[in-house]
Parts: sequence; structure tokens; C-alpha cells
Amino acid sequence: MLGRAAERERIAAVVAGASAGAGGALVVRGEAGIGKTALLAHAVRLARGPVRSRADGVPRGTRVLRGAGHADEAAQPFAFLDLLLRPVRYQVARLPEPRATALLAALDGDADGERDRFAVRRALLSLLCLLAAERPLLCLVDDARWLDPASTDALAFAARRIGGERIALLIAARDGDAALAHGLPELPLGGLGAGAARDLLRELPAAGPLPAVGPQSTERIIAEAAGNPLALRTLAAALGAEQRADGLNPHAFYDGTAPVAGPVPGEFRARLEGLPASVRTLLLVAAAGDDRDLVAMAQAAETLGLDHADLGHAERAGLLQVAGLELRFTHPLLRAVAYQAATTEERRAAHRALAGAAGPDGEERRAWHLAAAAAGPDEQVAARLQWVAERAGGRRGHTAHARAARLTPDRRVRARRLVTAARAAFDAGLSDDAERLADEAAALTADPGVAAAAARVGAGVAFERGLTRTACRTLIDGAALIGDRDPAELLLMLSEAVRCGWQAGDPRLLGDVEPVLRTLALGAVSLGRDSPLAPLPAALSAVVAALRTDPSGVGPVRALAAAANCPMPAELNHRLMTSAIGVAVTGPESAADSAAEFAARCRRDGLLGRLPYALHSLGHVQLHQGRHHAAETTLQEGLARAVETGRLHWANQCRALLAWISAVRGDEARCDAFSADAMTDVPEADVVEGNALAAAYTSWARALLDLGYGRTAEAFARFEALWPTVPCSAAIRRAPDHIEAAVRCGRPDAAARPLALLEAWNEHNPSPAVRAVTERCRALVTATGDAEQHYAEALRLHAETDQPYERARTELLYGQWLRRVRRRAKARTHLEAAEEAFQLLGAHPWTVAARTELEATGVPAASPPGPLAPVGGGLTHQELQIVRLAASGASNREIATRLFLSPRTVGNHLYRAFPKLGIKRRAELSRLGFG
Repeated sequence: MLGRAAERERIAAVVAGASAGAGGALVVRGEAGIGKTALLAHAVRLARGPVRSRADGVPRGTRVLRGAGHADEAAQPFAFLDLLLRPVRYQVARLPEPRATALLAALDGDADGERDRFAVRRALLSLLCLLAAERPLLCLVDDARWLDPASTDALAFAARRIGGERIALLIAARDGDAALAHGLPELPLGGLGAGAARDLLRELPAAGPLPAVGPQSTERIIAEAAGNPLALRTLAAALGAEQRADGLNPHAFYDGTAPVAGPVPGEFRARLEGLPASVRTLLLVAAAGDDRDLVAMAQAAETLGLDHADLGHAERAGLLQVAGLELRFTHPLLRAVAYQAATTEERRAAHRALAGAAGPDGEERRAWHLAAAAAGPDEQVAARLQWVAERAGGRRGHTAHARAARLTPDRRVRARRLVTAARAAFDAGLSDDAERLADEAAALTADPGVAAAAARVGAGVAFERGLTRTACRTLIDGAALIGDRDPAELLLMLSEAVRCGWQAGDPRLLGDVEPVLRTLALGAVSLGRDSPLAPLPAALSAVVAALRTDPSGVGPVRALAAAANCPMPAELNHRLMTSAIGVAVTGPESAADSAAEFAARCRRDGLLGRLPYALHSLGHVQLHQGRHHAAETTLQEGLARAVETGRLHWANQCRALLAWISAVRGDEARCDAFSADAMTDVPEADVVEGNALAAAYTSWARALLDLGYGRTAEAFARFEALWPTVPCSAAIRRAPDHIEAAVRCGRPDAAARPLALLEAWNEHNPSPAVRAVTERCRALVTATGDAEQHYAEALRLHAETDQPYERARTELLYGQWLRRVRRRAKARTHLEAAEEAFQLLGAHPWTVAARTELEATGVPAASPPGPLAPVGGGLTHQELQIVRLAASGASNREIATRLFLSPRTVGNHLYRAFPKLGIKRRAELSRLGFG
């Protein structure tokens, strides 16, 4: 009953009406398999509540009579009435004569002539009213098309006369069945919506050893089934292992591997068997095409010797519909039945004809039809599909790569194509498919290059599942297989190993990597000195050093950031830039440009497997910039996409950063919830070491929450417990908060270690942002009047960056210091600036702190800040995402593309959101701080 809320309400109203003495009839109409019988069953559940008895022993509660028409009884007069009334036949004797005699004669098959039929109609109505006088009556008629005419006539007579009785009559009829429906209200059943269809497919039981239906195949099934529940279940069951794992031919849904079984497909099969052979062939061509292109189908049909008369025959038989230049089957299951009914050779002939009918711009279609027509390995066809795969990319490319591999005669070439397919599947967010294809490739050959590439895919899958240590070791082992055969591929694997080690927070994992990187750095000429990869070995060595909280290697990492702007594979380009972001050596503006471009490319090219990574990187940079609202929108989207594609690692990274944002806002409940979720979904073996970066950020978030609410002792204890942990990017970023917590709880001596780390990083990475927070921290630990000089320098440096949160923190501390030295007028200037900035950021505890300090300078007390409210004034999560994107300047169409919605839906959300925000126009969003 998924997606049928409105229909259930209509059925419930009819059943309730019968109980209240306002009965009636309702025809539930729709195509085969649409859910009519399910709705009748729902009516029975509603009717059969607890059965109570009166004092005289007569049971109360709704009585249910039900029956279904049968084809083999459709010609027997009153056969259906006999079936429907059999449970109450003994009650017929209570009717007055001659009605009792007339009805019993009908049920016994002895009624004769129109006069008897009229008597039977009256007798049936009298019996139903007699039964309803005792308790409400529900009559259910299923498969109305098979009712015999005499029963149909009697039921129609009664249905039109039960309006004031305690009787409900529900009739399930297919489209076109009109005999019982004349003059009766109807409930038309359309197809399920896409969301309900997905839910239905998710609820299907496991198909034994077959893999779960992948996301691509799910969408294809939904499109093919047109929302028909029976078709959804039947088509899912008819897919083979490869098809279930998103290996569907984009131009032919069903390949006949598994049978399309069940009563409805059997009924269609019987109809096909009665058609001329030429009409069946035409239906096969239409079924094999899947593109609903009447012109291409007509050309293919002509190649096979068919003509327009065959198409007309199929239309008159109610199997095909022609609308303009489109051709459609009249039921979602007919296509699969028509294809399955043909022999293998007949199917191949149809695909060859369709390949020949593909026009000059139909190379992709031609390649897929030739592949479907292939009787075995064929290098020419495989090469065509390889070309298609390289053009398609994204979510469609891996299917073509995999099919090309299957058609490749040479084992080594097949293995290489399989591993390419695995990589494409991984990029498309299909980790299970990627792992299966990589394992298959590795089993085909002993080629070290194939084995290393397969290991790289396997490591990526492990990493995304949260097994970062396993991924790192797999990459190091895979790199050893390459040796010096392919320095560029070796560097790619080592760069990924370094990334995994960074995320795991364990420098010991990379002990075997450093010697190789040093060797490559010394011999970079083997890469070619002009190669954009030439700076990479030294830069990666610096990243490994940074993992040990050693900032001395920042020079090579700056070279790495510069290398990221050189022409090179886009994948490596982004890995380089995000590594640079990780050690905080590049400005957030240039980093934001790189991350935003990569996220846009992932959407454009359908790289849904990489999109969570790209969104996490972009959200991280937006936090560096102090754009907390924008970061939250980005990270929420990243979390949703990560969950959808099974990217557990990036889901947890997004949750960790969302916990930090919640801490800044003082939202303790959300901070704790995101922190807990970021850690509990991690495989047990990797809870500590495999998710170190997420653990570092969630722990920092909780400490920051304590600091914001003035719980300085608790905050200091949390920061002290975090001190030995890595990676250093988190240690550097939380050092200013650690120092502030130490000073505010009276332990300035404990600020020495984090300040030394910050000073060292400032020495090697003198960016304005790092220098500004370093000056602020120097001011905190300075006991003399020199503190003002450090605060002033910090604010001067903040002016060179766009980081409102960090600047507001400095303004607050400077204002506090000025108030303590009794320079209240100047203190107010900085405290007011801090309060305004914190309010725009939604940083509730810091806004309260700034307001409290202002009042201490003599500013009249303002109304106390209210309890923390959700950012966005009561907007739903979807509305909040859309509002923030609209505030950034994105059009409705651009927002729709990012959030996988329609532009109309985006417009509706904005229409509902504006009154909640107290605005009327899009331009007013900017003043609300949704940047």
C-alpha cells in the first residue's frame, strides 16, 4: 500500500459510510497489477475490527462477502453470484416468496428468461438489505471483467440502490471494463510515484545469491514499470546478476535472461500466441528497441520484411499505442513478455536490424544493439562499446566498459577493460559493482599492472567504507607491484596511500612510503622535469612529515599547491589541492575555487561516487572562510549524497564538521547527535585509528561547545586529552581554542605547547590567516601592555582575509582586555563588532558573551537572547538548503540540478519559505545573512 494514502482514505470513507447507514458502491479502476486487489484487501482489514455480540448473541461488526471472476465461468449464468453468496446461502430462505425461490433457482443454475432475471435482481437487493439490517455489509468484487453477464446485471441493479443502507460494494475493474461501472463512482488508480516505487523495490526480499538491485537498475525499473507495482516486482525478479548490478543495456531493458513469470505475464503470453508470426516479430522489434522511436522501429521492421499492416494489427489487438512518432506498449509487462517469447536467434536478428536503423548520430545506439546481437566475443563490437564508454563517462560509462570487457577475446585486454569498468563504477558511486569487477579482473591475469589497478579500486572501496587503515596498506602493497614500471601510476597510488594515512591519523602506516618518495624525489627526471607530477614526490614527503606534526616541510607542499594549477588529470589535480588544504598552506579563496569546480564537475559528469568527497572539501574550505551558513548547506548535501552512495567515510567526515558548526552555534543536542553518528557508523576495528580526523573534529566540537558556554575547565580538559592526537591539520586549527581555554581557566603555562606548534607553523606558513590567530594567541599569554600591540596586529591581518568568525573571536577578546584595563569606550567598538558578526553567524553562546561584556562596559542591558532557534526561522531542512543556495545567487534551475529536484519544486519551496522569513523578494535574502 505504499504511495496510496489518498486511495486508502477513499476506501476508508466508503467502509465507514456503510457502518453509518450511508452505503454505496465504488469502482476501483486501473490496469493489471496496479494494486486494485491490494486496496480491496485493505478494505477487509478496515472492516474486520473486533467482533462484539449483543445480549441476544447476534454478532456485531462488518460482515464481508468477497469473490473474484474467473474466465472459465464467464459464460455460466449467475456463476459469480453463487460464489459471492455461498457463505450466506442459508439466509436466502428468510426472503419472502417468490424472491427466495427465484434467487435459489439462479444460484442452482435454473433461472430462465428476462422475467426470472428481474426477480433475481430484486431478490439479491433484498438479501443484501436483510443482511445489512443485522450488521454492516462489505461486498468485494475482484476481476470484474470475468463476471458472467447475469451476475453483472444483478450486481449493477443492487449497486445503484444501496445508498441508504449499511452496505459497501467495492468493484475492481480494469480499464475498459464498463458493464458493472455504468453510473457508479470510480476511483482511478495511476502508477506509484518514484519515491513509493523505490520504497517498494527496497522492501523486496533478497533474491538468494543475486546482488541487490543497484541504483541505476532501480531507476530503469521504475521508468520501465511506469509505477505499476506488479511490474516493479516482476521486472526486478527478471533481472540477472549483472543487470541487477547496474549492468543494464541503456537501449534495451530486458535481455531475456530470467523468465517473466506470473498470471498477468501468462495472460499476455497467451494473447501473443494467437497473433500472426509477423505481428509477433514486430512486437519483438518494438520490445528490443526501448527507445520508443517509431521511425527507427519502422526501418528495422522493413529490414525484416514487415509492413504497416502488422503495426495496425498490434494496435487493434490493444498491445501497442502510437502517439505521434512514439510507440508505446499498453502495459509495462508487455515489452518483457514479447521479448521473452522470441527465440535467441530472433532476438539477435531484431537487434541487428535496429543497429542498421540507427542514424548518423546513433553510434551509441548502434554499438549497444550490435553488442546485444553478438553470439560471442567480438573485438570489433567490443572496441565500439569501449568508444561509447569513454564518451559516456559518469554513471553510464561503467556499464559500457563492462560489456566491452565481456565481448573481448583476449584475456589480458579483457582484464584491463574490466579494471577500467571497476574504476568507472567506483566513480559513479557503485562500490559493490566496482569491487566485483576489480576482483574479476585480477583473477584473469597475473599482469602486475592489472593487479595494482585492481588493488587501487579495492582500496578505494575499503576507504569509502571507513576502513582507512586497510585501504592504506592495500595501496602500499599495490604500489610495490608497479615498482619502476610506471612512475606516474606509482605516484598516484602513493598519493592515495598518503591521503588514507592522513585520514587514519597514523604516520606509522606510511613508514614504507617515505623511502620510495625520497628516491622518486631525487630521480624526478624519470618523470620528465616538465611533468606536472615532478613536484609531487617531495610534496608528498612533506605531507607525511606534517602528519607527524612537523611543519618544516611546508615548502614542498606549497610547490604541490602550485602544481595543482598545472595541466594534469582532474582527479590528481583535486587530490593535490585538497592535500594542500589539509595542511592549511593555501589561501581559502583559491582552495574554494578548486573545490567548487571539482564539485561542479562531479555533478556535470555524473561522478556521484566522488561528489561526497568534493562537497566535504568545499564545505571544509567554506568553514575556513567563515561562511558557516554556506558550509552547512554544502555539508548537509554532502552527507545526503554520501549516504545515498554508501560513502561511509565521507558521511562521517561531513557529520564531524556539522558537529563543529553546531558547537559554534551552541546547539548542544545537534552537536552531540552529529558527533555520535560520526563515530558509531565506523567498523569496530577502525573506530579509533581509522577515523582519526572525524574523531579529532568531533572532540574539538565538544570542547568548543564548552568554551563557548564558559565551561572553561571542561573545555581545557578536553583539549588536553586531545593534545597528543594527529593529524596536525586539526591540531593546528584547534590550537587557538586550546590556548584560550588554558588562559581562561587560569593555566597559562599549559598554553605553551599549542602555542609553540602554532608559532612553528606560522614561521613556515606565514599566511595572513595563520599569522592573525597567532598574534591573537600571543596577546592572550602576554601579561603586559604588549598585548594591545598583538591584538592590533591580529586585526590588521584579519582585514586581509575574509574570515568573519575568527575576526569576531579576536574582537571579543580584545574588547574584554580593553574593558579590564578600563578603556570602556574603545572596548564597546570592538565588542559591538563582535556581537554583530556572531549574530549573523548564528553563534548563540558567543553572541551572549559579547553582549555580557558590552553590558559590563555600561551599555544598557538588551532583551536577553532567546533560546537557540533553528537557523532559518522554522524552515524545513529542504527549504533551508534552497534558501541558502538562492541567497548565493543560484537560479532555480541551478538549485534544482544541485539538489536533484525540479525547478518547479524549488520555486514552491521558496514560495513557502519567504513568509516564514518575513520577506517578499529573493533580493532580501542577503540581508538575513544566508551567505
